[in-house]
Amino acid sequence: MADNKGSLELMAHEGCIETCLDDMRTLESGDCLIGKVFASGRPLVVKDTSTDLRVTHIKSVKSGLKSMASVPMKSSGKVLGVLSLASKKGAFFDPFEMKILSAVGNQLGVAIENARLITQLKKRMEQTEIVNEISSSLNSSLSIGTLFRIMVTEIRKLVGFDRASLLLYNEKEDNLLILALETQMKTVLPKGVKAPIEGTSSGWAAKNNEPYINYDFRQQIPFAVDKKLYDEGIRSTVSIPLYQDRVLGVFNLDSIEPNRYSPEDLQLLVPISKHISIALENTFLFEEVSREKMEWEKTFDAVTDMIWIENKERLVLRANKALLDNARVSLSELRGMHCSNLLARVGVASIDCLCEDMSMQESHSFKEIKETSGSVYNFWTFPLKTEEGKVYATVHYLKDVTDQKKIEQQLIRNDKLASLGILVAGIAHEINNPLGIIAGYSEALLDRAKDKDLNSLKEFEDFPEYLETIHKEIFRCKEILSSLLSFASPQAGKTRTLDINELIMEVMLLVKHKAKSLKHDLRLSLNRDLPKLNADPGNLRQLFLNIIINAMYYTPEGGNIQITTDMDSAKEISASGHRQMLKISIRDTGSGISENIMEQIFDPFYTTKPIGVGAGLGLSICQRIVLEHGGTLEVESTPGKETTFSIKLPVANEK
Repeated sequence: MADNKGSLELMAHEGCIETCLDDMRTLESGDCLIGKVFASGRPLVVKDTSTDLRVTHIKSVKSGLKSMASVPMKSSGKVLGVLSLASKKGAFFDPFEMKILSAVGNQLGVAIENARLITQLKKRMEQTEIVNEISSSLNSSLSIGTLFRIMVTEIRKLVGFDRASLLLYNEKEDNLLILALETQMKTVLPKGVKAPIEGTSSGWAAKNNEPYINYDFRQQIPFAVDKKLYDEGIRSTVSIPLYQDRVLGVFNLDSIEPNRYSPEDLQLLVPISKHISIALENTFLFEEVSREKMEWEKTFDAVTDMIWIENKERLVLRANKALLDNARVSLSELRGMHCSNLLARVGVASIDCLCEDMSMQESHSFKEIKETSGSVYNFWTFPLKTEEGKVYATVHYLKDVTDQKKIEQQLIRNDKLASLGILVAGIAHEINNPLGIIAGYSEALLDRAKDKDLNSLKEFEDFPEYLETIHKEIFRCKEILSSLLSFASPQAGKTRTLDINELIMEVMLLVKHKAKSLKHDLRLSLNRDLPKLNADPGNLRQLFLNIIINAMYYTPEGGNIQITTDMDSAKEISASGHRQMLKISIRDTGSGISENIMEQIFDPFYTTKPIGVGAGLGLSICQRIVLEHGGTLEVESTPGKETTFSIKLPVANEK
């Protein structure tokens, strides 16, 4: 039989002495009788082996064989091998027998060719099955690491290697990154190393989009960087480009054996590389989608306002972290929850679902929600549409604007106060002058009313009382005007560093008697470790007196008024940065403030006290004093139960 190199190898024998075959186990084309039959493709006969030069050197002659016959085994005109027979009789093979042997040789040639084809077909089927397994395995994973492990495990069944590597092409840097490596060898080219395009066989394969085989490094190393592989013991290598509309990278197999790889190996590796390229591209796309998804989720969760998506049935599909925190539920618990239940968990206690009249609308909508608790929310709805323009879900955006509304109201109130202050100042000055004249005349009349002659007149007996009343009311008007002028044009007092607790104790001495007469229980809860503040003590006394006297007025007999001092847990933000604040709370168990007038209590001249009892300037002046000191004044109230005024003032000597 002929081998791959064109030599003849003994494949089978029958009836020969073993020693006579020693010279015929391997023959070259043209050697002795058998080689000449193989070379010529024609049958030959030796009648006498002792005299025929074609066989006299063969040991079979010494074994007693007298004659020999050899016929070629052909298939489709190609000689595949030689069938030889020998006999101990001379001139044993006649022409008729040679014809029979030739026919048998041709049949054997066809049978051998068929056997080879069947063997090749089986091998090809096995290879195809392995390629299909590789394709199926590669498509089942979207991880590059897993992809590489599957790849080298399956390829090892087809092609041997001592080192396998996957290199990714970086278009920006124009180099190859060793992303994955499989080897037991020590190497200076581990995972993570960047290889240049120029100077490497891998770079050549990537650049030209063609596979490259270096059969034997001992004979030639055409690429300078490949010498590193040679120094590590690699003697042959094959590089297969990975391409999918663009260069993705290169897949390398390296061996310590020279001539380990051949063009036949490319017939297996090139189809596999196509599957690897598709799987690699899918992996890249998946990683890009995953990265974009992660960025979207981070952005979604970074929004501090509450956002959620719900379907047509108003069931929650997705929610951001702010909503989960406010609702105090996990994402799995929230998913599938009805919108009304979700809003109830957040604290929006509306009877009807707010989304009902906004859901599945063609355009975005807005609603402001005012809760009985005083909280205010802005509520937006945005439709999500298919490519055909059909609404399939909605995005809801809920923003707590309670503090913002308070600031807006404060700004409006301040603007009103500024305008009103200008008006009041003008009116007060205009009225003050005639009141001064009237007061002067009333005093003169009161002096004359002391005349005995006038007092003796019956018609004059009521005049002193009337004049006294007029005089008192004039001065009461002047006091009101003084308050108005103080409100409109406050006089800046002298500030100094003071202890807020000591100041409150001074105020308590002023109101103690009044509290006792009303049977009020004044309670103090003072933090003795508070830092000091810079303030006008006179203004602060007026501030605390106004609020405490108000609390006494609206608190029934036997009620409690508690004054607490402490550090504010939150830090205010000023132009110079964060600053610490003191917090003074004045809580009473009085009648409370109804929600419908809460926004008006700081307005000038607004009062719920009877006419003649108050001018409605107390809280306005209190607010002005707090603002002048860089602080805030807030109020919380439960009608019929209690009211708490919270005063926050910045501590002293902050930088």
